[in-house]
Amino acid sequence: MTDVNSVEDSRVYQDDHLIRSLVAQYHSPLYVFDAAAIRANCRTVKQAVPYAHLHIRYACKALSLQAVLKIMLDEGMWIDASSINEVHRALIAGFTPEQIYYTGEGATLGVYRDLVERDVLVNCTSIDQIDLLGQAGGTRCSIRINPGEGHGANTQTNTGGPSSKHGIYFDQLDAAKAAAAQYGIRITAIHSHIGSGTDLGHWLRIKDKTLDFARGFPDLDTVNLGGGLPVVYNKTNDQPMPIREWGAALTQSMQEFSAEMGRDIELQLEPGRFLVANAGVLLAEAQAVKSTTNADGSDGFNFVIVNTGLNHNIRPALYGSYHPIRFIAPKDENRGAPRDYVIAGYLCESGDVFTVDAAGNLRPRVMDEIRVGDIMVMAGVGAYVHALKSEYNSMNLPASVMIMEDGTTRMIERRGTLEDVMRREAEVYQDENAPKI
Repeated sequence: MTDVNSVEDSRVYQDDHLIRSLVAQYHSPLYVFDAAAIRANCRTVKQAVPYAHLHIRYACKALSLQAVLKIMLDEGMWIDASSINEVHRALIAGFTPEQIYYTGEGATLGVYRDLVERDVLVNCTSIDQIDLLGQAGGTRCSIRINPGEGHGANTQTNTGGPSSKHGIYFDQLDAAKAAAAQYGIRITAIHSHIGSGTDLGHWLRIKDKTLDFARGFPDLDTVNLGGGLPVVYNKTNDQPMPIREWGAALTQSMQEFSAEMGRDIELQLEPGRFLVANAGVLLAEAQAVKSTTNADGSDGFNFVIVNTGLNHNIRPALYGSYHPIRFIAPKDENRGAPRDYVIAGYLCESGDVFTVDAAGNLRPRVMDEIRVGDIMVMAGVGAYVHALKSEYNSMNLPASVMIMEDGTTRMIERRGTLEDVMRREAEVYQDENAPKI
């Protein structure tokens, strides 16, 4: 068990022979996922927290492919779902309703009736949702508490404090209890999550605040402390979670809290990114290499255009996220001296650039000479990359391949087609039973 969950250490990212063979067989762009890495990450978290009454829920919004969900099921993970479709995807993968936890910021009566009928625990994120759950016939719920502070890699991943939309603000808990009592709803669980990429100090402080809130709920049987375990994308800047120290602190706190409450209180955790980030790479091909010149005649930028873009990984454009990138030649050969390169996508979009900072400024990287036909390998795409993909510019979606534990490969999602892009346009429907509009 290691504290460093670095995406650069991925066995797929480092294996030139494997990368060449995958591109030759499946073409590019291509998502590649590593089953062994996912399993290892699951076991790391389980081993880190020896608390006897623990369930780990996979935040499946990070990567919801059926092949991944089935690995999670096999590893004993439960599910944190953020939409009704994620609930149904989990059910299709084989999870039972008891193993699924629903946390959605929006809600409809129809969705809540479906969840109540299936006996999926609803984590209410507003007092309005408690009212809606009562109308749907719910008799128990969890509530998500905004503890008044948050922390994360940036403002977009910070999920606590007055600037966050998430959860019921901590000073409104009496109103939440009153709303639940009006419908005879028992609040059996509380939940808090302050952001993705937080550190140990913030994690433990919010843990303590959450346990303080938990003392005010007489029907409580579960405390859910969310996720947010950091992943090392950039070894120069990113700090890992000291996973064993983290797990030991959680275990001690929950043992003491259970003793105080006079009964065993279940601990639930919701890692998403930590379980899958380092298990994915994105492969693409260099299709053009070109340069610009500044107005004063000095060198501008050397651009490498690859056959993928923000439609297949939006994180750099959305968050300024860093992903390790390297290029390999189709076959071993000598190359010229290293140069600064900006790696950009193939979309008709100025922001379609992978090597940027959080403000969107170009940040060239020093790499050996790159030529057309070279294979780009981008690490750390297991979390919130495939899940955020789009068909912008009517581009087809990549295929997805899983590297199995024995080293064999299996396609788990076929490459997209124009028919897929257009499948919901009413004008192209050929189905006689399609709605007439």
